Amino acid sequence: MRPDTTPEPTVPQPLRYHGPDRLRASRRLYRRLNALVSPVAFSATLEDPRTVDTALAVAPGQHVVTLASGGDIPLALLGRAPGRVTAVDLSAAQLHLTELKRTAAMQLPYPGFRDLLGLAPDPDAALAAYHEVRPALPVGTRVFWDRNARMITAGLVWQGAVPRLATAGAPLWRPLAWRSPDRSALLTRRHAAGERAELLPCPPEELYPALSAHAHRIQLVHTDLRHHLRDQPDAGVDRFALSNIADWVTRPGWHALLTEVARTAAPGARVLAGSRHRRLDVPADLADRFKPDDRLRRSLLVGDRVRYFRSLLVLVVRTPGDPR
Repeated sequence: MRPDTTPEPTVPQPLRYHGPDRLRASRRLYRRLNALVSPVAFSATLEDPRTVDTALAVAPGQHVVTLASGGDIPLALLGRAPGRVTAVDLSAAQLHLTELKRTAAMQLPYPGFRDLLGLAPDPDAALAAYHEVRPALPVGTRVFWDRNARMITAGLVWQGAVPRLATAGAPLWRPLAWRSPDRSALLTRRHAAGERAELLPCPPEELYPALSAHAHRIQLVHTDLRHHLRDQPDAGVDRFALSNIADWVTRPGWHALLTEVARTAAPGARVLAGSRHRRLDVPADLADRFKPDDRLRRSLLVGDRVRYFRSLLVLVVRTPGDPR
């Protein structure tokens, strides 16, 4: 077989915004530290899929834009039969992970999907599940996982840099684990010891047929989310799952993102964003375009099973001229 000589596509660089970016150095250090530990930062989402589902209330046929991250939220969104889920990420590794999970949902029965994630005690079962999925993977994704098969045999959902670093430091914070046992299961291998029966990123078995049927509706995009939205037409997106992107952009960058959200949002679109570091708000000059749902926000914060975000923002997008 002749080697694949197709050149890699040119990836647009993150948009630059005027003003000081005090996060740049910390972001660079964070990425470099993660890269030393694992090629993937987040092997499983640190969001509660139930929180995302409740906040967005996706209707059948709608278009959802989300961050790809660990691939779990794009998959979870399929439970409501959206017309399209656009999963955007600046990290190629996170997109390879999302593609692996997406393809697995189409190719494997539910037990095989769980085996691939590393939820079976036998590492051979995980590798067997991967080899069943492998022929259906795009070439680039197949090469990535062939090179990183050790992550699959070691328990995929715990092999990202974030859970591996958390596991290394677990003796320091495990006394506080009772505050969020679901987050502890995501960040360490407590689940593997049988202390919990489920892991939140793994979809419930009753939802798996819908995920399998609709997984082809996930479209992966390798770029900056702001760049992606800038290139989209007006009023074409119904739901936005922004995760904690606000923690990784400056305030001008956050303003620019919400400006693009308002422009690309269909009438009545819904937005969910979270932050671990600061209280999220809508810039004053965009207040007429967004209606915060504070009651739902408070309810979601109380009921969130992972409790990774300390602040949530749930918004309904107003059409220009709508009464407040």
